[in-house]
Amino acid sequence: MNRIVLLLATVAVYSLSSCSTLSETAKLAQGPVLLAVNPVRADVKVDTTKSLLGTSSTTHILGFIRFGDHEFADYPGISFGIGGATREKRAAIYKALEGTGSDVLVNPKFLVREKRAFIFRKTTVQVAGFGGKFEFE
Repeated sequence: MNRIVLLLATVAVYSLSSCSTLSETAKLAQGPVLLAVNPVRADVKVDTTKSLLGTSSTTHILGFIRFGDHEFADYPGISFGIGGATREKRAAIYKALEGTGSDVLVNPKFLVREKRAFIFRKTTVQVAGFGGKFEFE
């Protein structure tokens, strides 16, 4: 028991008295740097014969403990409309696209339900839309 206390005290002393240094060794490029990036050209083929559906649910307890989905669709720079539930919307899109072979959900429609109680909040999002597949030129 004394060894554990001594070990913990030693670790605490070293962590509080440690110091760090930062050295930069990289040099910036001299002169102008030009990047030539061509835009990616693609068409989206939309399958309007069937709707894709997905549902996501998250429970917040005391405002900071969260239980819910951990897999999300990645839509950088895209706004999902007014209000919150962006995390749940991205998870619902992921579930709608999972296993379908589609790359994107076209014309998504969201149904957001929120239940609040004294110490918890449950947000459920349902999404419906058409699956789209990218065809690159």
